[in-house]
Amino acid sequence: MKYYSISKKLTTNVQNFHSVLWFNIFSKCEKQDIFVGWGRKKSGLKAQELAQKYNTKFMLLEDGFIRSLNLGVENAPSFSLVCDDIGIYYDATKPSKLENLLNTYEPNQEELDKAKKAIELIKKYKISKYNNNLDIPNDYFSKDENRVLIITQTANDASLKYGLAQNFNTNEIIKGAIKENPNSQIYIKIHPDVLNGKKQSDFDIHSLPKECKIISENFNPMALLKHFNKVYTKTSGMGFEALIMGCECVCYGMPFYSGWGLTQDKQKCLRRVKKRSLEEVFYIAYMLYSQYFNPYLNQKSDIFDTIKTLAKYKSIEQENSNRLFMLGFTLWKRYFMKPFFKAKDNEIFFLNSLKALDKYKLKKSDKFFIWGKRVNFNELRNTLVKKAQDENLTSFIPKISLVEDGFIRSISLGSDLTRPYSLIVDDQGLYIDPNQESRLENILQNEVFDEQILSRAKNIIQILKENKFSKYNGIKHQDIKINAKKGQKIILIPAQVEDDASMILGGFGLSTLDLIKEVRLKNQDAYIVFKPHPDVLSGNRKGLKDEKIILKYCDEIIKNCSIDSAIKICHEVHTITSTSGFDALLRSKKVFIYGMPFYAGWGLTQDKQKCLRRTRKLTLEELVAGVLVQYPRYIHPKTKNLCEIELCLDIMLKMQKDYFSKPFQKIIIDFRIFILRKIRRIYEFVALKWNLIKK
Repeated sequence: MKYYSISKKLTTNVQNFHSVLWFNIFSKCEKQDIFVGWGRKKSGLKAQELAQKYNTKFMLLEDGFIRSLNLGVENAPSFSLVCDDIGIYYDATKPSKLENLLNTYEPNQEELDKAKKAIELIKKYKISKYNNNLDIPNDYFSKDENRVLIITQTANDASLKYGLAQNFNTNEIIKGAIKENPNSQIYIKIHPDVLNGKKQSDFDIHSLPKECKIISENFNPMALLKHFNKVYTKTSGMGFEALIMGCECVCYGMPFYSGWGLTQDKQKCLRRVKKRSLEEVFYIAYMLYSQYFNPYLNQKSDIFDTIKTLAKYKSIEQENSNRLFMLGFTLWKRYFMKPFFKAKDNEIFFLNSLKALDKYKLKKSDKFFIWGKRVNFNELRNTLVKKAQDENLTSFIPKISLVEDGFIRSISLGSDLTRPYSLIVDDQGLYIDPNQESRLENILQNEVFDEQILSRAKNIIQILKENKFSKYNGIKHQDIKINAKKGQKIILIPAQVEDDASMILGGFGLSTLDLIKEVRLKNQDAYIVFKPHPDVLSGNRKGLKDEKIILKYCDEIIKNCSIDSAIKICHEVHTITSTSGFDALLRSKKVFIYGMPFYAGWGLTQDKQKCLRRTRKLTLEELVAGVLVQYPRYIHPKTKNLCEIELCLDIMLKMQKDYFSKPFQKIIIDFRIFILRKIRRIYEFVALKWNLIKK
C-alpha cells in the first residue's frame, strides 16, 4: 500500500507521520493505494476525485488540535495530525470519521481517566493549538466585572464555509452578545495569524461597538479563558478550549464539538444524535482521532508526551524571549551560544564587562546570563538594582541565570574551541557549586519522575554504555592492559583540571595530589591507575602531570584512551568532583567521592562529604532522568535546532563513527584542532605579556 498526493508541499509537511509519494502522470496506482490531500483545499478535493477515478481510497489530513510551539504559517514543526477517510472534522455539511466516532464509540473507564488526566495537564501547562503566547499581566482586567469573550477567526477560514457559519457575520454575533449579557463587559479576541500579519480577520475592527474592548495581544488562550465565564464563536477550536476551562460556549456555526449537548447551539446538525460528556469528546477527538509525533525526539508520540514536551520548550522559549545580555562569554563561545537561545524576535547582546551595561536602558523584561563564575553574581545583581533605581525603573527584579557546558558536550574537547551540543542554563545556581541550591538539585530533590521518563532514562543509559559515550568523545576506545595482579582491586583516579570551577567550588580545598595521597593511604593493597585529564595532556589547561610525583602514589598512568576504556578495567573510581564518576555510575562501578559533585549525596555514591539539603535517595534511572533529560538543553548537531538528548546522541554517534572510520575527515578535523590550539597558545602568550605590561 502506498500513499499518493498531488501536493509536493504536503509530502514534505507530513513526512513525520506518513510517507507520501508525489503523484504524477508516470505514477502507477494500485487498488490498495490511498490518495492523500489537505482537508477541503485543492489537494484534498483532488484526492477524492482521483480515488473515485482509480477506484481506490482517499484520506484527508489536517493539523491536530495541539499543533506546535509556534504558528503553522511560520513553518513550526507539527506535533499532531488528524487523518480522515470519510470527510474532515470541520465540515459539518457531510459526515466525517470524527463525527461517526462521536456518534458510536463508547470510551471505557480507563480511557476516560486518561482523558481527565490529559485535560488536567493541558490546564496546568496552558497548552493550546499554538503555544508561543504571552501570559496575562495580573492587572490586565478590571476587578469585579463579568466578562464575555467573542472569538474571531481569519477571513476565508475553511471551517467558516463548511461549518455552516457563512450566514452569520461577527458584527451580528457581537450585537447578540451585548443584548444577551447586558451586565457584562464584552471583549473581542483577535486570531494570532491576524496579529502576526499573516492573514486577515473575519470582521472589520473599525465597526466595533463602543461597549466592546479589543484584546490585541497574543495571549495564551488557556490563560485568557480563565478570566471569562462565557464565550461566543462561530467555529473556532478555542471554543472547545473554553469548555475545558469551564466556560459556557455559544456556537453560531457547527464545529466538531457542538451538537453533543455541551454547547449552546444556534444551529442543528441532525446527524449528531448522541449526548456526550466533555471527557468523551476530548478522548475521541484528541486521543482516538489524532496522531502525535515528537519533532524534538524524531519519533511517534502520544498526547501526554506532546503536552510535556510543549510545556518544556514553551518555557525555554519564554526564557529566551526579549533582550538577553550575555556576560563572561569568550569570543569563540559567542557564535556557538546562539542556537541555544533562539526565540521569536529576541535580541542577544554579548558584553565584555559590567561597564558595557551603561550603553543600555534597562527594561523589566531584560534577562542576564553569566558564563560559569566569570562574572560575580552578586556584583551583577547589585549593579542592576542600582541602575534600575537611577533610571526610575520601579518593581525591577534582576533575572540572572548561570550558563555552563552540558554533560554530553561534543566529540572533541571544549578547550579545543569546538561547538557544544548541550548547555546548562540555571536561574537558581550552578550545578557544580554545592554551597547553594541549583535547579538541578531542586529537580533531583523534588521531581516525581513518571514511568515514561524513567523508561527514557533506562534507554539512554543503555545507549551510552553500548556506544561508550561520555562528555567528550574524540578519543578511540581500546582494550587496556595493565600490570595488576590477579584478584587485586583496581582503582581508577581520573584527574581533573586544577583551576576547574567544580574543583574550586565543590572540592573542599582538595587538589589532585591530595586525592591520590588519600586514596593510597586508604587502599594500601590496591592497584591504582591514574588517568590524566585530556585538557591537561593537550596543553590547554593546567593540572597534575609530573609522572614522578604521580607514580609515587599510583601504580600506573594510562594516557590517550577514552574514559570508557579506563572505567572498564577498574573495580572502583575515586574522584573529587569529576563527571567521570557519573560515567562510572552509568557503567555500574563503585564510585567514591571526596568532594560534592552534582551526582553525589543521593545514595548512589560513597561520599566523604555531606550536603544536608540532599535528603532523597534516588535510583540510577531517576538520577539520569534529572541530569540528562530534564536539566540540559540540547541542539541537533546538524540543524542546530533545539532537540531532546536521544536525537542529539543519535547524530553525535554518527559523527563519531565518521571521525574514526573516514581517515580524510579525521585528518581535516585534527588539523583544525591543531591550528586552534596554536592560536590559543599565541592568544594566552599575548594576554600574559599584556597583563605584565599593565602591572
